[in-house]
Amino acid sequence: MSGTLSELARHLDPGQIATGSAIPPRYRLDAFRAHRGSTLPEAGVNPAAVVWPGSTEDVSSVVRFAADAGLSIVPWGGGTGLMGGARPSTDSIVLDMRRMRRVRSIDRASNRATAEAGIVLEALDRRLRTRGLTLGHDPWSRPRATLGGAIGTNGIGYGGYLRGTMGDQVLGLEAVLADGSIVRTRPAVRSTTGLDLKRLFIGTEGTLGVVTAATVRAFPVPEREEIHAFSIRDFPKGLACLARVYDDGLAPFVMDFEETFPSSSIPWRSDDGPPVLYLGFAGSRELVAASWRVAARRLRAAAARRLADREARAYWRTRHDIIYVHDEVAPGVTRADQFLKDVIFDYVHTALPRSKILAFRRSSLAILQRHRVQPIGFGVWTQPELVSLEMVRSVGPDRAAARRAVAAAVDEVIRRAMSLGGSMEYVHGVGVKLAYLLGDELGAGLAVARRVKAALDPANTLNPGKAGF
Repeated sequence: MSGTLSELARHLDPGQIATGSAIPPRYRLDAFRAHRGSTLPEAGVNPAAVVWPGSTEDVSSVVRFAADAGLSIVPWGGGTGLMGGARPSTDSIVLDMRRMRRVRSIDRASNRATAEAGIVLEALDRRLRTRGLTLGHDPWSRPRATLGGAIGTNGIGYGGYLRGTMGDQVLGLEAVLADGSIVRTRPAVRSTTGLDLKRLFIGTEGTLGVVTAATVRAFPVPEREEIHAFSIRDFPKGLACLARVYDDGLAPFVMDFEETFPSSSIPWRSDDGPPVLYLGFAGSRELVAASWRVAARRLRAAAARRLADREARAYWRTRHDIIYVHDEVAPGVTRADQFLKDVIFDYVHTALPRSKILAFRRSSLAILQRHRVQPIGFGVWTQPELVSLEMVRSVGPDRAAARRAVAAAVDEVIRRAMSLGGSMEYVHGVGVKLAYLLGDELGAGLAVARRVKAALDPANTLNPGKAGF
């Protein structure tokens, strides 16, 4: 292996490759950490090498080298993936894309930008704002996540209902295939020319190609953004209210409705009380005012109580703060590792028909109780069909048993969602954590997907073991 990697180093500039003890511990894991419910190993392993490419040609060269050497490639962005999609193996080369962060162009008249995959989302948004534009994708991880990573998981952000997922905002992209060839798709807003090639690389977590650049939609900075917070008596009443808001044709740019449950296990405050709704509209002043007039009628009918404006301001100001707990405080150790060392904390994000959400709520809470796992939050986010459930269990005397219990609860909750016609994930991708469920999710479609993988990557070079491949 060392001789093979020495050969690779000759193809790169000094400082572009690390091997052996020079590899920083952070590359053993992404944000799928030991505090999550899982039967997978807690500690990751060092990859064979980490490479920092500076160009698409660098990526092509490394991928071609890996294929010839029988090594695998694991694309790495901000390391914020929550499903283990960037976990390496001992025979993998991690491609840390973050040196590829150039903005190639901003077309203000067309509301679009082209940037390299390693640019951090927040950095791209700052560049766009100098031209009166903003990035439509605004996930909790925006200060750390990269454009390529967001495309790989097809993530959704706070403006998801108004702007769509990250994939919905991609007009065209550039990707390196498993044989090192480079494909570039035409960045047209519409095309009926057969297979939409860019969709092969959206949401497939680097298993079919390594995205190196993309042309994405940008949006004019709205004249006004107005967010308010409301308390609603109970979850069913609030869900019915939101269904009417959306059926009226309104398009909120933020919607977060959650009930919380008390827990003594978690190292932060968790109160029992009526569900809270954060709702906001963006656009021209006239559009925002009209949207609020319509929404207010529905909120009054639901007896929603408006909370102090500082509640909504604090929610919006701190929406990205959780990402900072994933920053390292020591080599390979994050604040989340320390903060959650005594608990197993996990979540399920499933898309369900509205008519099934209350049944899912009842059954999922019962499932958690059976597994002695405590719910700490249940709600819908961005639109009424997208459901989130957070849970926790104390580690107690047997950490492995606690992880297994939470993993079993998550599995049963997801299978219940599937039985109700739902999808097991809508925001974080599959990675390794949920890969075993792809057969249940896709049915016969999994064999189709695997034939596509075999055709494009017959040696299974690109991110093997992820997304069901």
